[in-house]
Amino acid sequence: MDRILARVGKRVVSSDARGETITVEARSTVRAAPCPACRRWSNRLHGSYVRRLEERPMLEQRVVFAVEARRFKCVNAGCPRRTFAENIHALAGRHQRRTRSQARALYALGHALGGEAAARLANVLGLRTSADTVLRELRRASGRKRKPRPRVVGIDWAIARGHQYGTIIVDLERREPIEVFAGRETTAVTAWMRAHPSIEIVARDRAGAYAEAVDIAL
Repeated sequence: MDRILARVGKRVVSSDARGETITVEARSTVRAAPCPACRRWSNRLHGSYVRRLEERPMLEQRVVFAVEARRFKCVNAGCPRRTFAENIHALAGRHQRRTRSQARALYALGHALGGEAAARLANVLGLRTSADTVLRELRRASGRKRKPRPRVVGIDWAIARGHQYGTIIVDLERREPIEVFAGRETTAVTAWMRAHPSIEIVARDRAGAYAEAVDIAL
């Protein structure tokens, strides 16, 4: 569990079993994140909040992740966004109260059995849900354009606007760029890689920051 949460920049600090529920508390280790509006990276911390996410049950016990998410101040004076939260989409979708792992389980049950039957079996298996929730997962999955997860990427420097050094990340299997952002700092590259746990192989230049980021994230 520690390794799974570490992939999205979280560190388990405690776990507590009470009644039929296991609560796992995890703190954020992310020191910088990109603004979703302008894509500029920021390490100016604004605050944090806790998201409670339902995970798949373990040993017939309900599992809840109490995950800290940090908010940052955008450093771009021209950006309409003043603050933003770190991206934990690899763990859970926006505004969702369950992990992607649990959502995939509900989708699989719903796809095989339909709403009512899937909900009955899910509750027997410890996945607290309803037929309406199962159907929502089916609709959400069908309406979402699935992009292949990058497995082999290349990381190199790039020239951003204003002739500042930046970073470009390319999916080498599909030969297409998937991210460009300002800066070459270790924290920025590490945070991006942790948000993409599917990555297995990284080709990079000799920049020390890139080497350190790869060693930390993989």
